[in-house]
Amino acid sequence: MSRFTFDCSEEMVKNPVNTSPCPEDRTEVCRIEIEECARLRDRIREQERIETRFQNLFEAVSEAIISLSVGGEIIRANSSCRRILGCRPEQLIGKKLEKVFPLTDLPRLETAFNHALGGDPRECEMRFIWPSGKDVVLAVLLAPIREGDTVGGVLLTARDLTGERLRDQERSRLYEELQESHRDLEEKALALEESQSRLKEAMAEQEKVNADLREIDRIKSDFIGIASHELRTPLTFLLGSLEYLYESLPERLSDDERSLLDYSMQGARRLSDIVEDMLDIVRIEAEGFSLRRQQISFFQLLQEVHLELNWVLKERNLQLIFAPEVDWPPLLGDAAMVRRVFTDLLENAIKYTPDGGRIEVKAQQITAGQLPKEQLDLFYPDLAERLRWEGDFLQVMVCDSGIGISNLDLPRIFNRFYAAGKLEEHSSGKKFQGKGVGLGLALVKRIVHGHGGLVWAESPGTVEEAGVDSPGSCINLLFPIDLKPVVFEDNEGTVRDRRPRILLIDDEPAIRRFVQVLLSDPFELEVASGGEQGLAMATTFKPDLILLDLYMQGMDGFEVCKRLKAQEETRDIPVAMFTAVARKHEREKGFSVGAVDYITKPFFPRELLGRIRTLLSEYGFKLEDLEDKKIS
Repeated sequence: MSRFTFDCSEEMVKNPVNTSPCPEDRTEVCRIEIEECARLRDRIREQERIETRFQNLFEAVSEAIISLSVGGEIIRANSSCRRILGCRPEQLIGKKLEKVFPLTDLPRLETAFNHALGGDPRECEMRFIWPSGKDVVLAVLLAPIREGDTVGGVLLTARDLTGERLRDQERSRLYEELQESHRDLEEKALALEESQSRLKEAMAEQEKVNADLREIDRIKSDFIGIASHELRTPLTFLLGSLEYLYESLPERLSDDERSLLDYSMQGARRLSDIVEDMLDIVRIEAEGFSLRRQQISFFQLLQEVHLELNWVLKERNLQLIFAPEVDWPPLLGDAAMVRRVFTDLLENAIKYTPDGGRIEVKAQQITAGQLPKEQLDLFYPDLAERLRWEGDFLQVMVCDSGIGISNLDLPRIFNRFYAAGKLEEHSSGKKFQGKGVGLGLALVKRIVHGHGGLVWAESPGTVEEAGVDSPGSCINLLFPIDLKPVVFEDNEGTVRDRRPRILLIDDEPAIRRFVQVLLSDPFELEVASGGEQGLAMATTFKPDLILLDLYMQGMDGFEVCKRLKAQEETRDIPVAMFTAVARKHEREKGFSVGAVDYITKPFFPRELLGRIRTLLSEYGFKLEDLEDKKIS
């Protein structure tokens, strides 16, 4: 700051009014000096105010500000130096630049200082370490302090860039990650395009395969129809004739002849079972099946199955025990299919239980919360996601004291053909003890699933795995329970006492003759060899039941049934399709044209009589005498 000197005393400056006498020639001079002193006083006061404002502004700046002499000494520093540089202002006064700033960045700082002295402001970025050791990044600006045309010093301004640099580093890191992610996305997009291209090719190939499979399914469906008709029709006559001879000629046969007839019956039945298993499993998998639900008496059904298997139970000295009748709640289901399930399960238990063993069929009513989830997970891994049941269930357990099931085989025993095993373990002459074709349990599973149920198995393992002689196994069936009673009412509300009339329409001479032998005694029977003849006889004979072959030369059974239902005099006569072919779409078509039942070939005489009795009972006939009638 410039200083001015005047030829007047300090007292004159402070007190310009002076009444002391002065020579006349100095009066004017004194007046001028007094005025000049007054102006000087005003300028000093104004300068003090400016300096105060400057100091306040100097301190108010958030950046560190240092005033340097031309020699590089610090003359002044504001209070922000403590926050930016970590030093109090008074600690910096009088120090040189090299004492404050690190030597590594000093050459750049000195270069910038010299440029500022030359009137050219310069800015640089440098690393600074506080006395406490804190490492920061500073943006330093050195600008000249001008006094007129000359540079009287340098003003250094420092700003902390540490936070900005950290943010820059973070932005840079994020940018690199974004770039890397973008590159990954581009690579994945390229891979996705390649996958889509391969998928399109695979889909085109799959469509071709599907077309081939549809053609194979068509061929398979045709084969099922042909095989059913060609195999089951001769089996019908063969089985029926053998059973008829077996029961009608007991006293006329020698022991050897009876033995041969027994073996023939066993072989024919075995052949029939194999054909039925193969056709049923293929048909169900290809087309599914429709259930004919009715109220089932489980206990009675099991007793009937027991009677069928009684001969082998006695031969093998096996004990078969059922739960008490009170343990079996009512259930709606397809009686024929449920009967098939228990027949297959008991035959399977007999097959794998040593002579003198024990088979037990138990039942209990449970809720969904009582299901053994851990055991079910082995057979239904997705059970938790798909099981949304409510209400009660009937759990049926078929347990045996047999050879057990290995831990490896246990989850696979319901797979089709899995139980076929090795060729040397099979026996073509024995239904029991030798392994079968591996279809029985597969069919059981599909029928139970068709009823909305589940099936699973339990076993401690084989003899070697369990360490006991008869580890045994248990097959569990689960059926949803519907406790609503089903009431069947006859159409007329009366019971008929006369002998029922039956009309058989079939183009197979052997079948017509066989049925005549079976049914002529208990019923009034007429037979027709074709559709046209059958329509005419239905009008004149007025039967109570018509057995109608499905496929005949000329007019098939569908057309015959349709015409019967179109005629007023025959429309109320129940028609049962009497056929070796019973595929799903054919059954549905038969029901759609008016059929009330399907009696499938081959059949046993007692089975045929039982089905006919059931149908006629539903239409008001009193047939108690027929139930126990012996075929003769």
